[in-house]
Amino acid sequence: MAKATDSKGKTLAAAAKLFRQQGYHGTALHDILDAGGSPRGSLYFHFPKGKEQIGEAALTLAGEAVRAAIAHAAEMSENAEEFLTCVARGMASDLERSGYKEGCPIATTALETSAQSEVLGNATRGAFQKWEHEIKRGLERFGMKTGDADVVATAVLSQLEGALLLARTYRSLEPMHRAEKAVRLLAGGKFPD
Repeated sequence: MAKATDSKGKTLAAAAKLFRQQGYHGTALHDILDAGGSPRGSLYFHFPKGKEQIGEAALTLAGEAVRAAIAHAAEMSENAEEFLTCVARGMASDLERSGYKEGCPIATTALETSAQSEVLGNATRGAFQKWEHEIKRGLERFGMKTGDADVVATAVLSQLEGALLLARTYRSLEPMHRAEKAVRLLAGGKFPD
């Protein structure tokens, strides 16, 4: 994610990071202020509806960063297998770089809020749907039929999300390595009609 220089951007970047690490409910407004280094007044100025509004914007920001990374991986790859390998390795690298503190930027908040908050549920659903669509677009770019690309995109996202959870829990990249092998198999796209 790009470095934010304004108080609103700093607040959102801090919130996205904290939600990723400790979840929405585990993050207090003062935690976001402390991490973002923004004055309390700017919080209420930029986010008059409070924490839920910050959550929605932070999830959208984090979700867009992942969507853009998936699109970039497709652009830089020569085939579907290379594309999916790049996506899996990027996620694994982010997790390892964080010391296993930061898995999926959406999952923690999605699990704890999507049934309770329509606003946050919409934000998390929207992020996952955009990622799935971007994976599908990448697969179609490399010649996979639309129906197959739909199925594979869902399977790939599910595989990687599950592997991120296991890798973070185990504090090991082994689940991500196995997921990488699985998504490379899915890239072959040989499915019965």
